[in-house]
Amino acid sequence: MTFSTLQDWLDWQMTLHSRSIDMGLDRIRPIFTRLITQRLATKVILVAGTNGKGSTVAFLESLYVSGGYRVGSYTSPHLLKYNERIRIDGTPVSDAQICEAFERIEACRLADAEERTITYFEFATFAAFDVFQRADLDVVILEVGLGGRLDAVNLIDADVAVISNIQLDHTEWLGDTREQIAREKLGIARKGRPLLIADDDLPENVLPYLSENDIPAYLLGAHFGYLVKNDTWDWWANTGQVFVTDEARDVNISKAQYQKKFSLPLPAMRGAHQFKNAAAALTVTALLNTVLPLSQNHIRLGLSGAALPGRFQMERVGDKTIILDVAHNPHGIQAFISNLRKLPGLGQNYLVFAMLKDKSLEEVICLLDGEVDHWLLAGIEGERSLPPSELFDRVSRHTAQAMSIKQFHCVVEACQYGLEKMQPNDHLLVVGSFLTVADALTLLKS
Repeated sequence: MTFSTLQDWLDWQMTLHSRSIDMGLDRIRPIFTRLITQRLATKVILVAGTNGKGSTVAFLESLYVSGGYRVGSYTSPHLLKYNERIRIDGTPVSDAQICEAFERIEACRLADAEERTITYFEFATFAAFDVFQRADLDVVILEVGLGGRLDAVNLIDADVAVISNIQLDHTEWLGDTREQIAREKLGIARKGRPLLIADDDLPENVLPYLSENDIPAYLLGAHFGYLVKNDTWDWWANTGQVFVTDEARDVNISKAQYQKKFSLPLPAMRGAHQFKNAAAALTVTALLNTVLPLSQNHIRLGLSGAALPGRFQMERVGDKTIILDVAHNPHGIQAFISNLRKLPGLGQNYLVFAMLKDKSLEEVICLLDGEVDHWLLAGIEGERSLPPSELFDRVSRHTAQAMSIKQFHCVVEACQYGLEKMQPNDHLLVVGSFLTVADALTLLKS
């Protein structure tokens, strides 16, 4: 099967497999083995986590691009254009490159005696692998889509793996406890290769797993960390070879491997949680420094230039402020609220809100309740989306502070209503999922 346009390929991929998510590597490994015949880059970094993995990838990408290296980055989902998922040196690759990769993937799929079907996400992942193996790259940074152990990205053995944090999300696939979810995310680690974990509240099974599997682990607070000052911050790390036991986090590291950088520029992305992501990214660069060295100037440029749409993104429409955030689970909403409370609270908050069915809706609503004056509930496309009428019922049951609750057919209608009603000192908040923010960004760009 072959198509002449990227959109035709994507439309067909949506119908190929019976399920949009089909976790597991055995079904897709034969295709991967035929397709990928060489290393993707000199060094490969995998990033998993419930929240913060996209920001960590953005910091790493910006740091290495600033250092003059050839950098491939893979993230998902996209906001406005599919090509955003596969980037070289921070620039999305062309339709032609992706279509050519799709043709090679399909040839490998049809060459298999069983003609195994693969999902939309697996096509994207394989396309990224194929583009990168042909691009003569110094470093590739791959974001894990869901979990880790059974995600298609985990077919690649990383030189360094990162887990940004471990929270409850996607429980129907990953388990309903942090310990179960941790086990899935720890699956990206490899024996003898460094793993960074930027979560300072580890589930109980993490340290035993690291010890049992001989994984050298670098933990936030124990092996790397940061100190925020007024308008700068400091980073530190112990980057010697470490193995963590379940008895203690003590490690034997020579003083010569202790590193610290002072008076760094504040991360370009907003929020206190971004210091964890930036600190993890800097620690990765320290671990790879003998192969991919970065100067102090490269680091400063990389931290200042890292950007990621939809992460507490502030836009102006005339004299009115819009804040867009893809937060869609309780932990992400808490970070969003923390950022929101740092802004001058002079006016009212109008919230354009749309969610998917598989999220912790009631907990998210209760967290937002005290921050929102007007709920503008919208519909989004897709079989997993919640209709505005159901959102209305559930928001009405779990809010006590709202001045008004209204429902709209789509995000664009909700945004237009909010912009008409709000005053210059009010905020229009767009929160709930990538699809929600994407619809709002499309309106803003038009």
